[in-house]
Amino acid sequence: LKFRSTDSVLFAARVVTVICSLYYVLPIGSHSAQNSAYSKAFAAAAATNALRIHQRVGGIRFTREFLSQVLLEDSCHYLIYSVLFMSTAPVTMALLPIFLYALLHAANFSVQACNATGYGATLYARKVAELTNKHTQSLLGVIACSEVFIVPIFIAMIFTGRVSIFFPFIYYRFLTLRYMSRRNNSTRIVFYQLRVSLEQAVSGPNCPQIFRSSAYGLINLVCRLCPTGA
Repeated sequence: LKFRSTDSVLFAARVVTVICSLYYVLPIGSHSAQNSAYSKAFAAAAATNALRIHQRVGGIRFTREFLSQVLLEDSCHYLIYSVLFMSTAPVTMALLPIFLYALLHAANFSVQACNATGYGATLYARKVAELTNKHTQSLLGVIACSEVFIVPIFIAMIFTGRVSIFFPFIYYRFLTLRYMSRRNNSTRIVFYQLRVSLEQAVSGPNCPQIFRSSAYGLINLVCRLCPTGA
């Protein structure tokens, strides 16, 4: 592990994210302790993604090309996401993406560590490798769904005064970055599947016209908001 010190630090930060997320969700502590765990989960996720950006693009350069390169990185998207939720009222669903990503990457690194130290044939290593290979795509879909379904929660939080009215605009920027991701097309797939499902649901003859019109109006609005360069 000493030859992969950066990856070891990333592994530790991801373990912190997993533990703090579970501590917040499970009823095992006081309310203040759980809120603290919530903030620490996002702080650890932010540190993880900041380090991943440095690992992939190197040091900071004050150029437009560097900024464009950083914005293409998935780690940048989730750095924005983590910082955003650190400054708002707790939203349990918001923990799901950082928890699942941390869990997947920590599991993969633990398998790599087992292989590097001669324990790759153990039951633990084989089982973890099997589970991650089998369920990674499904979990990426779950992550993308949770990111989309957070939007109506934000709308409700605006009316209750729990978040700033500018918050959804920042989150919309995050969603557009995820939609245009070069390495993970799960967000695009989720939007397509939601559109198809909604169209099928309202296309039946028994669906009231007002619901059908509202559904197609929503679909048209989302299509206009989707990035054109994806």
